[in-house]
Amino acid sequence: MKLNLNKALFGKKMRMPWNFHLGVLILRFFVGLAFCTVFEKFLPRDGIWGPQEWFVNDVSNMGFPLPYFFAWVAVLSEFFGGILLMIGLFTRTAAALNVVVTFTATFIYHHGDIGQSGLLSFYFLIMSMSILCFGGGKFSLDFFLTKKRDTIAT
Repeated sequence: MKLNLNKALFGKKMRMPWNFHLGVLILRFFVGLAFCTVFEKFLPRDGIWGPQEWFVNDVSNMGFPLPYFFAWVAVLSEFFGGILLMIGLFTRTAAALNVVVTFTATFIYHHGDIGQSGLLSFYFLIMSMSILCFGGGKFSLDFFLTKKRDTIAT
């Protein structure tokens, strides 16, 4: 089995009805928007750019080495991953990064308590996993770029 990096990043074309692709677009856009708005609460209000101290402390309490670095990784993957999901560029890569972040939030930070405090992060985990499985759909930059590249190649 040959691994094709382009197919892994941009996905392959699927013959699905237009309403499937519309549903994927709606899911991608609003999950991406939600990730971008969640990002805002991790930034201090006093004008200093970076994760808030409480978030760095939480990352440290979870046992991660270099907590400041991993706090930055989480915050940036949520924000830029959210933007990428909204526009449908590198959709599967952005979804995979957000799967890692939301898995960590659900099962390490919230100790797998999906009935109470970890429910929201669990929902985001499931939605990110769905986007990872389905890709960007026809209404995404991934599809447009793949289609354009295939047209040029032939």
